[in-house]
Amino acid sequence: MDNKEIFENNIPETTPAPKKKNKLIAFLTSRKAKRGTISVAITAVFICIIILINFITGLLVERFPSFQFDMTSSQTYQLQNDTSEYLKQLKKDITIYVMAKEDAFKSGLNAYSGAQYFIQADKLLHKMAASDKVSLKFVDLSSNPTFTGKYKNVDWNSDNASNLIIIDAGDNYTSLPLTDCFTYDSETYSYYGYYAYTATKIEQAVITGILDVTVADKVGVDIITGSGEEENYYSSLSTLLKQNAYDVKEINLTTQNLRKSAKIAVLYAPTVDVSEQGVKKLNSWLDNNGDKGKTLIYLPMDVQTSTPNLDGILEEYGMKVSDGLCFCTSSEYVVQNPYMFLTDYKNDAYTANLKNSSIPTITYNSRNITIKDKETAQAILGAESSVGVIPFSVDTSEIESEKEIEKYKKKSVTVAAIGKKTNSDNKESNVAVFSSPYMFTNTFLSTSSYNNSNYIINFCNTVTNRGDMGITINSASLDDKELGVTNAATIVAVGTIFIAIVPIIVLIIGLIMYIRRRNK
Repeated sequence: MDNKEIFENNIPETTPAPKKKNKLIAFLTSRKAKRGTISVAITAVFICIIILINFITGLLVERFPSFQFDMTSSQTYQLQNDTSEYLKQLKKDITIYVMAKEDAFKSGLNAYSGAQYFIQADKLLHKMAASDKVSLKFVDLSSNPTFTGKYKNVDWNSDNASNLIIIDAGDNYTSLPLTDCFTYDSETYSYYGYYAYTATKIEQAVITGILDVTVADKVGVDIITGSGEEENYYSSLSTLLKQNAYDVKEINLTTQNLRKSAKIAVLYAPTVDVSEQGVKKLNSWLDNNGDKGKTLIYLPMDVQTSTPNLDGILEEYGMKVSDGLCFCTSSEYVVQNPYMFLTDYKNDAYTANLKNSSIPTITYNSRNITIKDKETAQAILGAESSVGVIPFSVDTSEIESEKEIEKYKKKSVTVAAIGKKTNSDNKESNVAVFSSPYMFTNTFLSTSSYNNSNYIINFCNTVTNRGDMGITINSASLDDKELGVTNAATIVAVGTIFIAIVPIIVLIIGLIMYIRRRNK
């Protein structure tokens, strides 16, 4: 073998250089990428599940409004208990028609301001429609012009015809303008001609409408005028009675007679005495040709007035309204000042059907009622803890010590009482005195902290034998920004959970996952 052959045979075989992999392919096939892909896939699946749950939940809430949770402290988007209980007892099928497309309604129907209240109203309407007996329908009149044919008593040519809510009970119906369902700034409307809505009262309005079309025989209540009564005193009581399906009408006793059909008459804070002719009309109405069955509710003014004619009626029913104002110095009863205090219930007959008799009523600037004849009259509201009566003749600014006030203290005061007259058939006519002209004004009727609204409705239901059919509804404010947590301990607990515990748990889970991956 020559040198050439030896050289050629010893040339080493060359190995071709490996091809460089594409960086993207290399990353996707790496162990790190595989782990990352699994993580991304798990995250994507988790997000899809959350979206799906949210979608299904939305459908369920839309189909079943009762599934919604209201976390505001005043339950702004939740029906009140009285409403829910009343709807459960409905025997007639009710349809609520809103004269608008739902999207337009929720956007405020071109309201200048306050459109947010329509969203609240829409949610409350859907909550009502969750009842087995109530259905909710939105009607666009431009697409359904024949809809109006069934409701001939509605003025469809008025400017507000397209802004109505119809409550239909099949054999009876009523219409509600939006001004009954929302409060608005009257000055803005007066000056500019458009509505600036400030709150919703749709729950009260619709329930009043349902009562109106389902209660067959409404009890008549006559609000007496003609003796200097001011509407701003009795208007809130009148509204409350109407909301509870009472047929309320103002009667000027000077020129009119009380209705024979009325079972209750209210004489609210007259500034002058009733005339002798007026007294005859009242006595005749109370006697009812011997059949009785009537109740006069009297609320005297909180100032010194001469009312001998009214005093004569009270004396016949065993009572007298004393001069002076009641006061209380007990810290358990006083609210704001000694003339504003809580009262005790004195007669079970007028609390038996109260939803919650543990909530007290409140009075302000009350005159004491003296029971002259215990066989005829009895107290129904009063107080016994550190109370008394300061006569109108005393200048309260001169009372500078507790010792000076001691001489005006009494064992008890009576701020509401009732006197009865009975015929041979044991049918009664009553005269009831509530000695504060403020007890049934909006200040105390509009809050659930006191039982004034429930008590007066229960009282009226009792004396007219209506039973337990009262329903009092308070407005809920959209100003509420809280989650309904008012207890200090609960606030601390919730804050600890979301500020400390939840972040720590998330951090621990993250560290565990990181360490496990590092060690693989």
